[in-house]
Amino acid sequence: MKPSGIFCADWAKKKLVTFHNHEKIIEFFLFGILSSVVDISLLLFFTEGIGIWYLYSAALSYCCGILVSYILNKYLTFKDGSRNYIVQFSSFAGISFSCFLVNICIIWLAVEQFSLDYLTAKIIATMCSFSWNYFGQSRITFRTGK
Repeated sequence: MKPSGIFCADWAKKKLVTFHNHEKIIEFFLFGILSSVVDISLLLFFTEGIGIWYLYSAALSYCCGILVSYILNKYLTFKDGSRNYIVQFSSFAGISFSCFLVNICIIWLAVEQFSLDYLTAKIIATMCSFSWNYFGQSRITFRTGK
């Protein structure tokens, strides 16, 4: 039995949506790398260059990375034209803050309990929080049809 035209159109639409979502996650990942480079570079600068305690440096550098990530993902990944910047950035920052808490806990645990270098700990923490960050930003902050 041959599939109906409606079935084929639905199937094609689902595949296109799936491909588009994969394209977004790749962009989100790449911009996440760029934001992480900003974050980690500032972490090094604040800790090694200025001498700020590594957890304070991690908090400050993470906030800078959030700003870079928001701008890149709003305009390039999700191509979001919303002008409700305060509400949207608050949502973005709230989700990012939950990721920050995961980051800080993992960094502290890795450094204090497992004697890892703080940069290695930061990289591990960043990888751990990526999935939640993408899910939250794509489903809450930049969801389509708001």
